[in-house]
Amino acid sequence: MKKIFLFIPFLLSLTKIVHAHCPLCTGAAIGGVTLARVFGVDDSITGIFMGAMIASTALWFSKVAKKKISFPLQNTAFIAASFFLTVIPFYAAGLITNFDMVKSMPAHHAILGLGVFGIDKLLTGILFGTFGIWFALWLSDVVKENRGKSLWPFQGVSFVVIASVAMSLILWSITSWI
Repeated sequence: MKKIFLFIPFLLSLTKIVHAHCPLCTGAAIGGVTLARVFGVDDSITGIFMGAMIASTALWFSKVAKKKISFPLQNTAFIAASFFLTVIPFYAAGLITNFDMVKSMPAHHAILGLGVFGIDKLLTGILFGTFGIWFALWLSDVVKENRGKSLWPFQGVSFVVIASVAMSLILWSITSWI
């Protein structure tokens, strides 16, 4: 475990330039999902990291696509496509609980009163994660635009980490009281 923590800063030191919505962020989100599932973390919190993966992957692809084609609301379209291309297979595979099942037992499968709409814990977390990370990256871009530069190196990544931790703590506190 100690070697991993020494290896990551070494890898970061090899980078010459950093892009805000990069494969590194996407890989970190996937790693977070894997670790959360292995350690038995609640699905709502795991969903936050899945949502982070969806948002970061979509924005990364959108940025790459803008080099060849650009259209209004491109980021929104890429995030929506990435969201549905992730959620639909999860639903089909049974990772997201059937809407009728959630409605019949909302106290077991849902949080925040969303069970009446058939939205389970994992889908709730994915929604929080997708929109929360999208907002954090937007906020980072606004700060960078207003100041003319970033507040600190890796500002976008730190905004994402802070948002992910804050949302995880909020949902953890809610699920631990229920």
